[in-house]
Amino acid sequence: MRNTAVILIPVILIIPTLLADKGKNYAKENVCQGLKDIGIEKFKEMVTVLYSQKFPNGTFQEVSCVADEMTKLAEKCCKDDASPDCYDTGATEISEKSCGKDSPFPKHPGIEQCCTLQGQERKLCLASLRYTADELPSLTEPTNEEICTEYTKDEKDYSVRYVYEFARRHRNIPAGFILNATQNHVRMAERCCRPAIKNSCFLQERLQMRSSKIFLKFLSNVCNNQVNLKSFKFGLSAYYGNLLGLSFEEASAMSGRFHSGLEKCCLKPQPECIIEELTSFQKVICGESNLNAMSEDFQKCCKKPALDTLLCVDDLKRQPRQSPDVANPVSSKLCEEAQPHGIDRYLFLTGVNHASISLPVLTTVLDRIKNTVTACCSSADITTCLTEKESKLKKTQALLSKLDDTCSRYFRLDLPAVKTLMQKKVQGEGGEKQTQAWLDLAISCCSQRSPAQLCQKLFITRTSRSQIRQRMLLNMTTTLFKDSFVRQQLYWMKRSSKFPL
Repeated sequence: MRNTAVILIPVILIIPTLLADKGKNYAKENVCQGLKDIGIEKFKEMVTVLYSQKFPNGTFQEVSCVADEMTKLAEKCCKDDASPDCYDTGATEISEKSCGKDSPFPKHPGIEQCCTLQGQERKLCLASLRYTADELPSLTEPTNEEICTEYTKDEKDYSVRYVYEFARRHRNIPAGFILNATQNHVRMAERCCRPAIKNSCFLQERLQMRSSKIFLKFLSNVCNNQVNLKSFKFGLSAYYGNLLGLSFEEASAMSGRFHSGLEKCCLKPQPECIIEELTSFQKVICGESNLNAMSEDFQKCCKKPALDTLLCVDDLKRQPRQSPDVANPVSSKLCEEAQPHGIDRYLFLTGVNHASISLPVLTTVLDRIKNTVTACCSSADITTCLTEKESKLKKTQALLSKLDDTCSRYFRLDLPAVKTLMQKKVQGEGGEKQTQAWLDLAISCCSQRSPAQLCQKLFITRTSRSQIRQRMLLNMTTTLFKDSFVRQQLYWMKRSSKFPL
């Protein structure tokens, strides 16, 4: 894979409250070491990345304000003659400023509750806040002329704004990748805009960055899934069981390995952690014990470099497989300690036969089934509970099959043909609205790299009461573009500063 070399940033946790529970000196020493290692300019860029990821709803001015404050704090308190309590005192002042009525910092959902606390508790509360709204939509690829117009106006401002826009759209990947992507993009503008716009230069640069952009989209997708999908590990297990024809035990071990690596590394600032984990995982899926039994296409993927292998495998077409039918009705044996991983196995058998449904939707359905069964396993009368929930479980499994069939048709046919088939199946009052609802779900969520949060919302809406379903699904696109952070994006685009993802 070309151009996947990244800026290896030392482990610097810029947000002081993230280190508050480890002591004042620990926080200061880490920040000062990071400042010393990468210099003030890169340090500020790193701060901007972390706060853009943490506050994707914040305006550029708000994120810049908090980044400036943190950079000034580090600069002031990392001097040799700084007082021992300089950093902790400054961090406390910043946390108090965050709670001020006219705070210039981003307004984070939940901050009001944190601001009722005092001292260390407030810092820890502020640090734990994480934005959970839908993923921001992609921006339009700017033209060469638009890039050069904005770049030549103010090179430094252009770079910082690119960091902000890119980071808030990739909020669950290591910050080092954001800095690397920014460096590549600014280098392209530097080489291709002066002394005049050179289209051939832009073409060459974009071709060189193509593979690294594809990798970042893949990484952003799997990290978003890991962060936002409660039962992602179960979805992965069914996915690998289907894709590679693995048994429950084999698929569980493989998905557990992949999931733990993502959990460990996605939200770390430094990129080397996730690179090491993905490289290690490639050796697992391409091990000799797996390779000989796999398809020719899979074996070709395993001949590629480690990161390219995972992209290649992710693009492989899954095939329908026949595994043992899921027990109906659901047996109380699932809850017995003598039957280890009973619920996990049940979820695996439920999901593994569906080859067309995307991971976000599959995981969302499996999570709903898991919650139902787990609740019964905790009840006083397990058998009675499962009997009462049998109809609900059957409907959920039928819905899973319908979703899988819908996506299968979506991949095989053109959109008008898919709509015609759906119209035949959904007749009567409200049929057109239901048809459109299914089309919305297919268009947004059949792709393997569908946005996790949006697909959860669409699925939940699709399975809600008909009145709520019709109102929300018909207005989903409008609602998304009415969100405040999307309005900010549109404002930015009007200024012709459009950045590629």
